[in-house]
Amino acid sequence: MNEAGQRIPNTAVVVSTWVGNPSDYICSLVDSLKRYNAGVRYDLYLCANGKSFLLPKDLSNIFKKVLVRENTGFNLGAWDYAWRILSQYDNYLFMQDDCYIKKDNWLKDFIQCFNSIEKCGLVGEYLNKSWDMPWAELTGADGKHKVSKKKRERAGFYIETLRKWGIPKGETASHLTSVVHFTSRKVLEEVDGYIIVDDYHEAIAAEIAFSKKIQNKGYEIVQIGKKRHSRIGHRQWMPDGFFPRLANSIKKRTALLTNIWKKSNPYGD
Repeated sequence: MNEAGQRIPNTAVVVSTWVGNPSDYICSLVDSLKRYNAGVRYDLYLCANGKSFLLPKDLSNIFKKVLVRENTGFNLGAWDYAWRILSQYDNYLFMQDDCYIKKDNWLKDFIQCFNSIEKCGLVGEYLNKSWDMPWAELTGADGKHKVSKKKRERAGFYIETLRKWGIPKGETASHLTSVVHFTSRKVLEEVDGYIIVDDYHEAIAAEIAFSKKIQNKGYEIVQIGKKRHSRIGHRQWMPDGFFPRLANSIKKRTALLTNIWKKSNPYGD
């Protein structure tokens, strides 16, 4: 308790950004944070990659603190830096700046999910379905499934990278995408946080590695809702369900037709 008798938040919400992102990303996220009640108290931080980062002036009072660091390690670099600096918290919810809140009690739901499952180590918004299968199937080694050359090569690269890092890969490639993560300081300390790399392909391997390090400690990794991105949305990932998929399909086809029309009508007439 503080002097006023109010309970001090034990959860930090950490938003990662970088100097090259449009300012409307963080502005849109902040608007959604104002619109929806988290259900519990928390402290909000921004961790920016890029020493020249400047926060929009109208957001100067939104964050408890803005952490600015070198532009390394993508969002995982920012998240790892933040939890090590913010040592006073028991729990952390990490998200990217191009996320947006979708409903009330979003943070309360993450906390309740994490605490309700015995040996829960990580809660996220999407347990990547396309990789939630045995490595032998992804590499084509089982001889039973047709797998594209690109996916076989990617799976082989991730296996080799995990081996290089000394991380047991397990039977499957199951992992939570590193768009939204909720975990505890205890778990982060046990697995020594995130692996920081500056190569994009290795960064995806690091995303898988974080889930694997947690699973290798005997913890579970959990998708918070039956459908992906049920509490916190993201610009890249469409929600599950028929109508969102239909809307996304129409959007892609419209973009394709527009591109074809532009190529056939270079002068727009």
